Amino acid sequence: MGRFLGSYDGEEIDRPDLNKCPDCGCFFAGDYCPLCGKECPEEFRAGNRKPVKQKKRRGSSSSRTVTFIDWYHSWWVIALALFFFPVIGFILLLTSPHKKSLKIGVGIAALIWFILPYLGGVGMLFGNLKGMMEKPVDTSLTREEYIAQCENISAEEFYRGGDEYKGSFVSVTLTVSQKLVDPEAEYNNNPYPTYYICHDGNGNEFEIIVRDCIQDSSRNYIPGDVLTVYGEGAGEQTVYDDTYSPHTAPAINVAYVSAE
Repeated sequence: MGRFLGSYDGEEIDRPDLNKCPDCGCFFAGDYCPLCGKECPEEFRAGNRKPVKQKKRRGSSSSRTVTFIDWYHSWWVIALALFFFPVIGFILLLTSPHKKSLKIGVGIAALIWFILPYLGGVGMLFGNLKGMMEKPVDTSLTREEYIAQCENISAEEFYRGGDEYKGSFVSVTLTVSQKLVDPEAEYNNNPYPTYYICHDGNGNEFEIIVRDCIQDSSRNYIPGDVLTVYGEGAGEQTVYDDTYSPHTAPAINVAYVSAE
């Protein structure tokens, strides 16, 4: 059942020649609303009301346009192409009919995704360069000054001390057991690739790794050579021999050597 001269759902209508009830929105000719019985106030009487602003009605034909996208310009195709074939993916992205802002956003995200691994490689490169620039031994001292700084300790003291002597100037008398050369030294930009596995010479198993950072004219030492090494504790290190068997022991970065 419709409302008596009432308001309609949807767009608001107006009857300027009739009074209007402020509560139920009904239009009527008398002084009282026929629905709720309320007297019509002056501001809602015919001729006193402000005209109702009518909404613009959209025509039956919509202004929206439908764009048909080729399958190879679909987002899932572009995403797969960017992941597996980046160059093709970027071509598809640039030639697609998608919004420019979306293409720019996706393009930037893809570039960041692909650049991050290279940034990691650059970081490793700078790390290697830093390692090359930082000397493992103090090169500011003369031989005499360096040796004077070193505390003379036994192989057992150094072995049992572990990281206690890390960074400390020490001198230790050792017997060479094996010479090792880092097989990946050139790849790792390692300027000091030679190591010696040494013992205390008394038949005890106090294995110590000696890294050749010698500042004098270097010599090739062979098993059985007895050396007094002057260097700086490097903490526990792991090196690999020719069969890639690991040797883990306290290490010394050696700057100077006295051979017996």
